[in-house]
Amino acid sequence: MEPYLIYTDSAADLPQSAYKEYDIRIIPMDYMLNGESVTFYTERPDHDEHCDRLYEQLRRGAEVHTSQITPFRYLTNWTPVLKEGHDILYISFSSGMSATYENALSAIHQLKEDFPERSILAVDSLAATGGQGLLTYTAALNRAKGMSIQENADWLNAHTKYLCHRFTVGDLDFLHRGGRVSAATALVGGMLNIKPLMIIDDEGKLQVVSKARGQNAALKNLVRSTKNELGVDDVPDIIYIAHSSLYDKCEDLKNMLRMVVGEKTVIESVCETPIIGVHTGPEFFAVLTWGKHRKES
Repeated sequence: MEPYLIYTDSAADLPQSAYKEYDIRIIPMDYMLNGESVTFYTERPDHDEHCDRLYEQLRRGAEVHTSQITPFRYLTNWTPVLKEGHDILYISFSSGMSATYENALSAIHQLKEDFPERSILAVDSLAATGGQGLLTYTAALNRAKGMSIQENADWLNAHTKYLCHRFTVGDLDFLHRGGRVSAATALVGGMLNIKPLMIIDDEGKLQVVSKARGQNAALKNLVRSTKNELGVDDVPDIIYIAHSSLYDKCEDLKNMLRMVVGEKTVIESVCETPIIGVHTGPEFFAVLTWGKHRKES
């Protein structure tokens, strides 16, 4: 058994093989679909089928909402493993988009009273979807290299600013419903077929940095901006592509990236978690990579 356990939550996207290979564990998150609560476990074998159904329902106009993880869920998930003598390193959904991280800290404060001998550390990823997944994957690699739990947490906290998100959506209405863009921006964007290029900034919040007319132009924007981000040492040479069940177009994007980054870079595609997809809609593409400081890139 590993000297400490690594957890993330259902806002993260990782290749399914990574969960078993690196013993990455999940705190599940809930969403409401047409008034019914659904708990999403990202590490289960039916992950892609679950996502496919959700995005098809979004295309048909389903009403979907998400909720943050409560302190009680952390307590019920972590108490048994702490009793078994394990320490915990948790990589959380961005505090800039949810109170999930704060709720984790609240739970940790309670758990430390019952398990003062255990190390329970939470890292605010300032990220989501494949970016949060990439940070979690790197944490697992750090553990495999022999980093202690504190060394690993310190490394992650120091490197979150080098985690770059670039993404685009097909319909700004979804971002408007989540309070991410104004009604006027969503209306004009829909009329003109405007596709935004967006980032997650240093505070873990969404920002629009440019716009393109049409999906093909937006994907070229993603590739061009990703090329400008590359060049950070001592991080995995890997890129994640996250998408909303758009497998064919994802392959096109992967081929475009391959021409830019060469053959040595690993490119993994992941179907975007419903926890994030509810807010981005069913025409989402993101490129997640280690790169220059978010503001510089």
